[in-house]
Amino acid sequence: MLRLSAPTYVFILVAMPAFQASGQEATTARKVLLPSVTEDTSLDPSLLDTDKLPESWEKHPLARALKFATDRQEFIDEQVNDFSCVLAKRERINGRLRDYEYLRTNVRRERQSGEEIIPFSVYAEFLAPAKVQGRKVLYVEGRNDNKMLVRNGGLRFGHVVVNISPTSDAALRETRYPITELGLSNVVGRLIDQARHDIIADPDAKNTEVTFYLGAEIDGRVCTHIRVTHPTEDHTFAFHQANIFVDDKLNVPLRVETYTWPKAEGEPALLVEEYTYMRLKLNVGLTDRDFTEELVRSQP
Repeated sequence: MLRLSAPTYVFILVAMPAFQASGQEATTARKVLLPSVTEDTSLDPSLLDTDKLPESWEKHPLARALKFATDRQEFIDEQVNDFSCVLAKRERINGRLRDYEYLRTNVRRERQSGEEIIPFSVYAEFLAPAKVQGRKVLYVEGRNDNKMLVRNGGLRFGHVVVNISPTSDAALRETRYPITELGLSNVVGRLIDQARHDIIADPDAKNTEVTFYLGAEIDGRVCTHIRVTHPTEDHTFAFHQANIFVDDKLNVPLRVETYTWPKAEGEPALLVEEYTYMRLKLNVGLTDRDFTEELVRSQP
């Protein structure tokens, strides 16, 4: 059963201002990590289809980020079976920037264990804000007709439990990505796909800038911060600027944020999405008991 304790409530109130300060404004205090002229950006062909990339793509400023992300995805796919975290997210949906939401989250990836296939599984409990507090979401691939089991939570009809398709209009009114894409490998996969797209769209890097920063800090953990910017507004690209923070020891992303171009010159860029994996723990040993219908249906 989920109860929002006083310490957790205080933690939620103070967490995001600290993330904003270290994640968005403090880059001048960090060491810029310059690329080496001999740095190897070659990729294992089995890990990434490079056939559609321009011949000189290895010289593109995004090549280094592409290799960095591909190496991390390989690590995640081979080494990370599950994780738990408090996911802090803020998203712009249908033009409106929503409030921060905080979800205590367990995720287990699909894998083979002996003769058994362990299905991709997600269980999330909403901690805040009040309008969704107590919402519970369960998704286990191949069960429940591949639908989410959702307890509404919040201030009205909180007890109601329904089945919802992850890709339905009802589900995507509440989030930019379906729950089936919540895994860390999927997050990195989207970054890889976007990097490949941007290299193809801008092969001469006339509208692409990439900077690596050392010493970023997210949730008390030291990260490498990768900033990708497309200065001139061009909606061939999905974003004006993206900031990715990758834990130096865990080798997984702790924070991803993207911005679109400002409405007018001199105005700040507009936040599109922001996801921070707080209190992240890898390979915690999640079992079927962590993904049961009783967790959703039980009274708070």
